[in-house]
Amino acid sequence: MALFFLEKLQSFFLQLSGSGSKDDADKKRLLKMITRDIAQSRYKGFFKIRTEETESDMGKFFFTIYKTVGKAQVYLQRAEHSSQLKMCVIESFMDKKLLDIVEGLTAQAIEERGKTMRPEELEVQVKKELDTLLAVFDAGTVNTVDECYNTILRLINFVMFDYYRLLAKFDGDIPENDFNYQPEYRRVIGEKISDNLKDFMEVAYAMSMSLDWKHAIKTINTYKNLELISVDEWNKLLVGLQDVQSSSIFLLIVRLVDKSPAWQVKPNIPKEHIIDKWLEERRLEAHETVEKILNAQRNAAVTAMATEIFGAMSVPKLTNYTEEIAAGFFAKKLEGYTHTIEMRYLKTFMQFIFKDEIHPICELFLVKGKWVDRRLSQQLSEAVHSLITIPSKIDAFDKSLAASNEYGDKIRLYVTKADREKSYIKYSNNLFKSVNNIAQDIINGAEQSLIVIGKIYEAFLGDKQQKCHDFITNRKEIESAFGEDLLTRLRGCYKKIDGLVRLFHRFSKPSDTAKKERE
Repeated sequence: MALFFLEKLQSFFLQLSGSGSKDDADKKRLLKMITRDIAQSRYKGFFKIRTEETESDMGKFFFTIYKTVGKAQVYLQRAEHSSQLKMCVIESFMDKKLLDIVEGLTAQAIEERGKTMRPEELEVQVKKELDTLLAVFDAGTVNTVDECYNTILRLINFVMFDYYRLLAKFDGDIPENDFNYQPEYRRVIGEKISDNLKDFMEVAYAMSMSLDWKHAIKTINTYKNLELISVDEWNKLLVGLQDVQSSSIFLLIVRLVDKSPAWQVKPNIPKEHIIDKWLEERRLEAHETVEKILNAQRNAAVTAMATEIFGAMSVPKLTNYTEEIAAGFFAKKLEGYTHTIEMRYLKTFMQFIFKDEIHPICELFLVKGKWVDRRLSQQLSEAVHSLITIPSKIDAFDKSLAASNEYGDKIRLYVTKADREKSYIKYSNNLFKSVNNIAQDIINGAEQSLIVIGKIYEAFLGDKQQKCHDFITNRKEIESAFGEDLLTRLRGCYKKIDGLVRLFHRFSKPSDTAKKERE
């Protein structure tokens, strides 16, 4: 029976319905036409029109399918949710070279390479490999991979249809997964099998001869490392299935027994997209692993630099602007606190090294020194006064992040709401950015003042080496007033200042305020 005629019939009925016609005579006429079409169908042996009951040929048809795909049902439970299946599909479109690249981009492989490569070189190499991977999976290849996966999902839906429950209506004694059993095929009232036929047509009408079943079946067999389905048996089944579908026999039976001449099949056609997500996962895994290695290198360097500056001195954390609190924000994918380590080092440096070692020398220069250029004296004075205020600025900043204070209260509110409302993610990140800019401005201000002091110390040391007095004219008086080896102390202080500035540069990112000032 040609589908063209059935579609015309449906259109005719819909026109009647659309015009508001409720004439039972029209419906009866359409059902009578459906009855005639079943009687003339080459699959009329599926259904007994007079009693509206199934015939044995229908049961035989479903048992044939069950024998072909039934053994695969056990192995394909929840396969549509399997990440391994997706990986098998993707890998089926790769050559060995590309497979090696993908394997090399796993976290474990990158970490192994990181043991023998400089992190900077590893970063360049991984980026190159990612670019190669992305170039291979262009738009055309992405579509091909997605189409293959969706073909496999169609097959899985068809295989996982509950043939046993359907066949049990023909023969209540049929054992499950016994494909040698010979069912009785008793007649079933059409109304009792209508829903089963509808469910079957949803998956069966998604089958198409034009799809690449050979590749799909090969991939699904690879997925389980077992021949779940034979390509030859599947092709034979598919030919028979297509022939039954083209006759529309099941569609006609459902319309007749449901007394619904306009009922239509809604094929279950998957439209999944797996490759873009997979590529993004590979990129993120590789990027995060390289970042982890780079951070480890940076942290090791920072620890070494901090040891040179502070020795065995304890570097306590702030109260609110801490790495632990920041980690909680990072876990929520928020910007969080980004300068906690630098602020710890800066406060400790100011409270102890600057106060006890650097500041006394600066005061000696300012009080006792006879300056050749008074502008240098003024710069030193301003730098010292600026640095004296740093600890109190850090304390005030840290206190503002407490739960009951300005920023802390807003952060608590925004972060709580961000869990429920996506718009607050943006508000939270903007607030974090403002907080981090304050921290960065404090760091930048301290760094600039320390650089001024470092340059003056360096100039004083250079002035002595050159045996001239074009910087401070009474250096002997100053050295005598200091009471110990001033040059040794200066070299030590200069080394610590230089070390802290270099440590800051390990984290350095200009704040928004600094950017605007430069502009």
